[in-house]
Amino acid sequence: MNTDNSAEEERSGGIQVISRAAAILNTLGRHPEGLSLGAIANEVQLPRSTVQRIVAALAEEGFVRAEGAGGVRLGPMLLRLVSTIHSDVIAIASPYLQQLCNETEETVALGRASGRQISNIHHIVAERELRVVPKLGLNLPIYSTSAGRALLSLQTDSEIRHLVGDTLEPATENTVKDINVLLVKIAQVRQDGISIESGETVLGISSMAAAVDTILGHYSISVLMPTERRAAKQQAVTEAILRCKESLSGEIGKLGGGH
Repeated sequence: MNTDNSAEEERSGGIQVISRAAAILNTLGRHPEGLSLGAIANEVQLPRSTVQRIVAALAEEGFVRAEGAGGVRLGPMLLRLVSTIHSDVIAIASPYLQQLCNETEETVALGRASGRQISNIHHIVAERELRVVPKLGLNLPIYSTSAGRALLSLQTDSEIRHLVGDTLEPATENTVKDINVLLVKIAQVRQDGISIESGETVLGISSMAAAVDTILGHYSISVLMPTERRAAKQQAVTEAILRCKESLSGEIGKLGGGH
């Protein structure tokens, strides 16, 4: 009986350590500039000594790195794992994105949040004369893009305020500039399941997007088009994006044994 209790306590302790390590990694992910041990302890609400012990273990495995005055940052091992996951997701998503491109006759993109920005990790360019051609790896403000807002809709308002802050630097004259206005737009995204922006990131270009919440992380699928074509195609593109999202979620879900 004592042996069973000891084993249970060991399991509980192990789960607690994993949970705390995850909290530390998530915090560092929100602060790519690095944080001191004291700042991390304050963020995750743990004693500094506990944080120091967990950070030391993570650093030994390469998941974080301590850079003296620069504080603690995410390490190369974690970044390699993230890169591998992105490659897997791109391979899985490509045929669905191609189908979405064919259905809408517009450029489609797969995005991933990176702090206050969203990164274009893969795209398929439409084969037509007037089209949008995004740059691979391009980072754009998470608050001005439809893809970014779709991903923000998976977070709470307080988390969004913490991430984005009160200062929204405009990319164009149409960019949302007030955090409260942004939160209203994101509430609409949660209700509709689709995010739409017109000329807020690049004048003359509109985009529509949905977030895909998977066991491999949160990704966005978006359709980019000249603004002059958006209104007439909005309903059809919305339906196509939501079908793509459902298919992609189901396919990735199989990896977790969900199907």
